[in-house]
Amino acid sequence: MRFAKPLLALSGVLLLSACASSPEQPTDAATAEAEMAQAEASEQAFNAALPPGPVTINPYLQGPAPKVSADIQNSFATAQQQMTQQRWSDARHTLQALVVQAPELSGPWLNLGIVWVQLNEPGQARAAFDRALAANPLNVDAYNHLAALERREGNFAQAQELYEQALAVWPHSIASHKNLGILQDIYTGDWPQALLHYQAAQYLTEQTQGAPDTQLAGWIIDLQRRMTAQGAQ
Repeated sequence: MRFAKPLLALSGVLLLSACASSPEQPTDAATAEAEMAQAEASEQAFNAALPPGPVTINPYLQGPAPKVSADIQNSFATAQQQMTQQRWSDARHTLQALVVQAPELSGPWLNLGIVWVQLNEPGQARAAFDRALAANPLNVDAYNHLAALERREGNFAQAQELYEQALAVWPHSIASHKNLGILQDIYTGDWPQALLHYQAAQYLTEQTQGAPDTQLAGWIIDLQRRMTAQGAQ
């Protein structure tokens, strides 16, 4: 048991193609050529944000789960329920006792950090997320939550580095791509890179859920319009 909310397991690879124009339809040659160029550009864009080869699952969820006692399992379940009910103070007490019992487990430290964020204690939250990563450096969620803390405090370079560390661990993390895109779009103004990560997150969402994220689709359209308008100036 890893004591962390599982992220999405993804499968499949990115495949983009374009159809060449038919000799019987010479009037469509320009359109087909434009479509092919657009497809090639899209493929290059996705390749810049997603590695080649098959999409992998979260490495944090791979390998043998640590053996824990029934008491620890029950305490963690209690903490999860308290968090779901937004009983943050109760969850804090439960998780603080749990990390004393099992400090080697990454998941309880992660959830304790989330609780500290809700209690508006960023320093305590950062310490808990650091402990989560010390226990298991493959805990992608811990990188993402640390990055969010840095972003809120205006430390954008540190936030980007943490999102990039998360993607180095798991290049197919939807949350990491999406949030790095937000950082680059809104806070650092690196629109081309933001678009790459939005598109990567959307692709992975479609592969996992069978449908696009409508909010993300809107962000992509809005960003493309802003980039076009900036280029026209």
